[in-house]
This record gives sequence, structure tokens and C-alpha cells, in this order.
Amino acid sequence: MWRNIFTISRSGSLMAIAIATAITTTSFAVHAVQPQPDNRGNFRNVNWDSWRVVDRDPNGLNCRQGPGTNHNIVRKFRFLTQITPVSSREVKLDRDRSPWVEVTIDNNQSCFVRAHSAFILPSWDFYQSN
Repeated sequence: MWRNIFTISRSGSLMAIAIATAITTTSFAVHAVQPQPDNRGNFRNVNWDSWRVVDRDPNGLNCRQGPGTNHNIVRKFRFLTQITPVSSREVKLDRDRSPWVEVTIDNNQSCFVRAHSAFILPSWDFYQSN
């Protein structure tokens, strides 16, 4: 009899853990859908709080006054620098229809980086710290 009670109790505990894990995993997945690049590597959706520079250019990733290479360089970001889109999180297209994302920099200013997987990728840093 004790053996049956122990088995039922243990099975019930494992089932409760499995259900709790499924609920947690499901609710997290619903709230954090990481943006994916299109087949050309462009991000059309940048609705994500934390990004990392993955451009390995030793001179850094150019951040410009506006979307496009015809705008002046405001700042350069080094490899693995964390960047944050401005509140709108919209992409802006340059004259070639390539997407750029506006990111925040010092003193409530912003600049634009190319929204392409060769230059930036979504990061889980923000979500892991909250």
C-alpha cells in the first residue's frame, strides 16, 4: 500500500513539474518572439529590446545620421556592443530599399545602423536580466 501511495505521489509531482514547465515555456515563447532575417539577411521586424553588433570590421559598424550610406557617420560601434532601437522600433528604408534601424546613443540622440544579419543580431541579454 505504501508503495502505491509513493508511486502515485511521485507521479503526481512529476506531472505537476511537467505542467508548470510547459506553462512557463509556452508563456515565455508567446511574449518573446525573436525577429528573424529574410532570405537576404535583412531584418524587416526589429521589435526587440536588445541587439548586438556582429560586424567584425576592425574599424567598427557605422552609425549614420539617417538611413543610408549617403548620410554622415555619427558613431562607430565595436564588435559585440549592445545597442537598443528607439521606441518606435521601425525600420527605415534607404533609397535602395534596404532596411536601417534607428538606435539610441548618448544624450538622448540616435543614429541608424543597417538592419542586416551581417551587422546586427537580436540578443537575449535584456530578457535574461529582467
